[in-house]
Amino acid sequence: MRSASSGRAGGAPHDSRGARHPVTVMAEQMTDVFLDLGYRIVEGPEVEAEWFAFDALNMDDDHPGRTPGRAFHLEDPAEPGGRSGLVLRTRTSPAQVRAMLGRTPPLRLVCAGRAFRPDAADTIHSPVFNQVEGLAVDLGLTMVDLKKTLDHFAAAVFGRGTVTRLRTHRSAYTDPSAKVYVECAVCHGVREDVSEDAAGDAAAGPCGTCGGGGWIEWGWCGTVRPLVLTTCGVDPHRYGAFAFGVGVERTLMLRHGLKDISDIVGGDIRFPLGMDEFAPGGRPRPTPRPRSTATTRAVPAARAVPDLEIIPLARGGHGRRGPRGREAGGGLTRSQSLRRRIGHALAGAGYVETPRFPFVCDAAWDAFGLAPDDPRRATLTLTNPISPREPSLRTTLLPGLLAALGLNLALGNHYPALFEQGVVFAPRTGADPTLWPLADHRPTASRLDALNATVPAQPSHLAIALTGESSWARAVDTARTAAYVMGAGLITRPTEYAPWRPGRCLELLVGEAVLGHAGELHTATVQALGLPPGTSVMEIDLTALEHLTDQGGT
Repeated sequence: MRSASSGRAGGAPHDSRGARHPVTVMAEQMTDVFLDLGYRIVEGPEVEAEWFAFDALNMDDDHPGRTPGRAFHLEDPAEPGGRSGLVLRTRTSPAQVRAMLGRTPPLRLVCAGRAFRPDAADTIHSPVFNQVEGLAVDLGLTMVDLKKTLDHFAAAVFGRGTVTRLRTHRSAYTDPSAKVYVECAVCHGVREDVSEDAAGDAAAGPCGTCGGGGWIEWGWCGTVRPLVLTTCGVDPHRYGAFAFGVGVERTLMLRHGLKDISDIVGGDIRFPLGMDEFAPGGRPRPTPRPRSTATTRAVPAARAVPDLEIIPLARGGHGRRGPRGREAGGGLTRSQSLRRRIGHALAGAGYVETPRFPFVCDAAWDAFGLAPDDPRRATLTLTNPISPREPSLRTTLLPGLLAALGLNLALGNHYPALFEQGVVFAPRTGADPTLWPLADHRPTASRLDALNATVPAQPSHLAIALTGESSWARAVDTARTAAYVMGAGLITRPTEYAPWRPGRCLELLVGEAVLGHAGELHTATVQALGLPPGTSVMEIDLTALEHLTDQGGT
């Protein structure tokens, strides 16, 4: 990889190809649809106070969505086994609550991020998944506006002519509420599929994609309840609001005919590399279809949103311009733009993005050779983990990334070079329920400050893991490239820091601030994890790096 001082990207190691993960690309393409319509991207913490995750969304203490069977709860460190008032968010809606509390209408917001539920893994469910949720708050908004927005969204994602259908569904957050269905792209609602039987003869039967129903569930939607608006400081007598949400993995599966979500989340790099077949021109564009009669009444032409062509799932980015002439993906915050640029830079240098679950076990710290008082051992603990072996949340990206490295080596993927951008979790004491605001009016600033103080810091990190000759030097140069993208001049100096090998470990600094480490793994760690000698890793705190560049500390 090229030095950061050159200002150019480095070549890929060996002859390997790189790729950003299809879920990352899919989420960006979905949010870009709304950026073209004037929406803003908002983000929020993954570990959240129950008040933001449930109470503000009209989910009272008895609501089934906040039980241990439906939500991951964090343990109170002062009361082992007791709940702390913190949870892993079950949807990205708390980010909408935070946005409404911090802004005044009119609002157009879209949020993409991870959500968590203690679901048993199967072909369509994963305990960690990604969502895109939207919220609009303005004068006179109705379900008609919502339906037109969803039709526009579906057409942009699945192809011109795709429409949606709504079916009544009960929700604490919205009323009226509905589940969102899209017309089956295989049978187009005819409800039969023609395929060949074992003898090679044509045989008709129920569609294998939709099961013969003609429609496939995609997400949820509805108009926001007045009580929720009041809690968030919005006058429900003046403003209307609608919200909607869809799963990113589910959208990817529907659009590209994928049958098993484990292929998406399993960590095998052949999946993101194989999605190259969906590069521009590599995937047939669905043909336009007559609009179904099972939709709501038409929106007046003056309020209709423009149609968009399908956005190809192209590894490497966005060449399409939106209806306002803006490059798709523009209008982002600095953090969001930098994360995209770093992902492109690493994929271009031969690294494959490999997002991992945030759950870790204590054995990882032993394999890393961490001292008993090492702060990385001070983890947040789940009261109801998916696996008793992994009860904690990560304080570093390395355990999951190294597990993925071992998996790919075992699968015969030679010389894998992996990267992940994701949050880590600092320890924090529990949230005091006596401080929680009432969910019937906007909380005072002091109550919100007290509540926010209980939510742990969740900085964004970048980590890489790779094998091969001179991999430790490439790991260091990768850190320089990431810092260069962020506008920082990175310096290094030798140090000793577990789990790196003494003599082949460098501190990564901007000024005098240590932001991370890079080098070759310690021999004992390599042996404990069953990895080949010479395995190298790098991890750097992107949040701290961005803060320093904002402060001019480069």
